[in-house]
Order: sequence, then structure tokens, then C-alpha cells
Amino acid sequence: MDIKRKIIGNKLVLFELYGKFNIEEVLHFEEAVNMVMQDAPTAIAINMESIKYIDSSGIGSLIKTMNIAKGKNIDFVITDIDKEILHIFKLAYLDRFFTIMPYNELLEHYSK
Repeated sequence: MDIKRKIIGNKLVLFELYGKFNIEEVLHFEEAVNMVMQDAPTAIAINMESIKYIDSSGIGSLIKTMNIAKGKNIDFVITDIDKEILHIFKLAYLDRFFTIMPYNELLEHYSK
């Protein structure tokens, strides 16, 4: 999985994920996000538009990362999730657990 990081304004850090989010990629993802959390941004967003496969380890990593962020009062948002992955999230009721919003709403919300 490739991870690209963008800083948007002074409040939001966006991670764009590409490829498969599976057990082999969990450590890479968590290290990247945890480094950014040390700088205490207002929000971290994960763009999953280009993730076409996620396993239970990837989902667990998202949950773990979200809980760490919440403990540091950092908003954790998933944006532009692939429709097939969103379907998996809905089956597991994860769409009620995570904050999921379209990219344009994300920008609007955090540009205030």
C-alpha cells in the first residue's frame, strides 16, 4: 500500500491510501499516522477511494488509530471510501462507528 500525506490548512492532515490495506500494511499505516499525531493536528482524514481491498487487520488498524486519535482529542475521519469497502463497513455497522464524509464536505468543515 502506498500512503501519501497532505497538510490542508493548519488543522487537517489527509492520508491518501492506495492499494490493499491488509495485515502486511498495518504497521506501515500506523507508523505514518502515529508520527503525525505527535504534532497534535485538529483532524486526521483517511482517503480510502483507492483502497479496493481491506481485511480484518486493516479494519482493526483503523479502529485502533481512531481510538488513539480520540484519546488525543484529534478528529478521525474517513473520506471518499470505495463503494465496495463502504458496503463491508455497512454490513459490520462500522459506518455508524466511524465518521465518514465526502471529501468536499471534509474540506468545508475543516476550513472554518
